[in-house]
Amino acid sequence: MFIFPQILDLIKNVSTTLPQDIQDALLNAKQNEEKENSAAHISLDIIKKNIDISALEKVPMCQDTGFPTFFIAYNPKLHANRIHEEYIIEQIQKAVTIATKNGILRPNAVDSLTGKNSGTNIGDEYPKIIFEKNFDLHANEIQVQLILKGGGSENVSDQFSLPTQTDFGRAGRDIDGVKKAILQIVKNAEGKGCAPGILGIHIGGDRGTGYDKAKKNLFTPLFEKNKNEMLETLETEIVTEANQLTIGPMGFGGKSTILSCSISASHRLPASFFVTVVYNCWALRRAEIILNLESGTVQNSEKYKNPEKKKQKEITTQNIDFSNAKKLHFPLTNEDIKKLHFGDIVLLSGKMYTGRDTLHHAVVEEHLELPIDIAGSAIYHCGPIMKQNENGEWYAYSAGPTTSIREEPYQTAFIEKTGIKAVIGKGNMGEKTLAGLRKNNAVYLHAIGGAATIYAKSITKVHTVHFLEEFGMPEALWEIEVLDFPVRVTMI
Repeated sequence: MFIFPQILDLIKNVSTTLPQDIQDALLNAKQNEEKENSAAHISLDIIKKNIDISALEKVPMCQDTGFPTFFIAYNPKLHANRIHEEYIIEQIQKAVTIATKNGILRPNAVDSLTGKNSGTNIGDEYPKIIFEKNFDLHANEIQVQLILKGGGSENVSDQFSLPTQTDFGRAGRDIDGVKKAILQIVKNAEGKGCAPGILGIHIGGDRGTGYDKAKKNLFTPLFEKNKNEMLETLETEIVTEANQLTIGPMGFGGKSTILSCSISASHRLPASFFVTVVYNCWALRRAEIILNLESGTVQNSEKYKNPEKKKQKEITTQNIDFSNAKKLHFPLTNEDIKKLHFGDIVLLSGKMYTGRDTLHHAVVEEHLELPIDIAGSAIYHCGPIMKQNENGEWYAYSAGPTTSIREEPYQTAFIEKTGIKAVIGKGNMGEKTLAGLRKNNAVYLHAIGGAATIYAKSITKVHTVHFLEEFGMPEALWEIEVLDFPVRVTMI
């Protein structure tokens, strides 16, 4: 057996190519939006172009390549002993390591005790590998399912214990209560989970079972009907009512808050009634193959076929309407900020900087002195995938925004200590940051979540990097030059 090349191909495919069922759902969402709703339309236009470029150039469509989770199934009737689990784990780890080295996966595995990034995506229980049974498989076959689920959508996944109180009324231990709990989780996510979202949902079980079953439901094709009529009705009601919340793409408003949901249910204890929602962003990166362990041949799943490859000219001639956008160049002045209004589309140019949780904590809590002056510029909440060319020069490979609310405890103090005039991220921030922005005459600019290839192409140069060894690639301070970097004013 020699299976890591096939696993490596699977990882590359999942990271760079969005299955056709999701692309179809996004197209339907765009058609349902009002054309006058420019924020929703621009968001979905950018998402579409990002998907096409990612597939054509084989670049990760989102810089957060997530927590790799593998479901490995085999037919136990055809194997006296459990199939070669240790060998399969070894092969998966080898493929993950190579994919990380090649920039297909961002190094995401962080030691929870030391805070050190392994740099290889290999660590304790990382990646996650779950072995299952599938009695439809032939001898020497395994089914390999892979999902790459990013941290932003993972953070807005949730679990309620019924009964509970929601913004939609009391959620009791019945189907109506289940629906209210799910809608509350969708409402809580707003733009932080890169809407339009896709929901995997499980009713019942214990806490751990709920999350595993809900995540597995994300492998259900988006247009497949539930075999349980009661659950099928509930799925339809949830999609309809969630989209009536008008959260819309990225939380900008609109009719496309979620694309789909898939629900399962299992028995529970009399004392417990759990409703578990695993929220995934629009970039539901998942695929399935059947792998013959003897021959090494791969059979791709018919569930979600990959789209046909686009021609280069079809992608590069797609135009996104920025005719009403305002153009700004760093460093920004107080007068620049005063000219901005809520909802403005802005194209940024000049030098700005990336920085996330570790940098904010270090500057505010540990009084870290930055080696450079970033006053008048912007801090971009981004954990990019950067690569080096043959001359050792860094360049941006994938560089979309991360969820900004995580920096809420630090942001005002960070603005005051560094003198930045703009914060760029996704999902908006809280009242403390809003007060800090107004006090310091600064602005929050919302980038499109998941549009990592678009934003990487707006980065014309990577000047240098600070704290790479100490913080790791996603958390380091990167000095970048941008040209016509598209954002929207949402807090000022």
